[in-house]
Amino acid sequence: MNRDLAQYFFDECDKALAFVVKDHNFAPPQLEINDKINFVFVTFMGKNLAIEMILDERESDITCKIARVFGGKKTTHYAVDENGIRVREGLFNLLRRRGVRERLLTRVEGLDFREQIKVMLTDVVHMLKKHGQEVLSDSPTVLT
Repeated sequence: MNRDLAQYFFDECDKALAFVVKDHNFAPPQLEINDKINFVFVTFMGKNLAIEMILDERESDITCKIARVFGGKKTTHYAVDENGIRVREGLFNLLRRRGVRERLLTRVEGLDFREQIKVMLTDVVHMLKKHGQEVLSDSPTVLT
């Protein structure tokens, strides 16, 4: 994993999503680097939900996932738990499932990867502010 890129991603997530800490009582971001799969996770924890920003260096991809928090820890399940209950979902898919049909993502082809990160974080902030009030309010039912 490129440590400079990981730090850049963390710093940009911290700047772009500072409002979730300041205005919505999520904890400051935590950085986790998984060298086995070349993923970087920047997680903002609430009492019921975590906002996970995920950088996949191999695929040059950035994703935002919303995960359930149980006992102060985010779920370890990928999507559903052993009872088939949804415990993690991509923000884009969550909003689509809830009926949002407007264009949510900006085209980033041709941009330098660091510029893509900035554009995609701007998209995530827009999605959260415009359509993600339940996420921002840390609602335990947002994934149902």
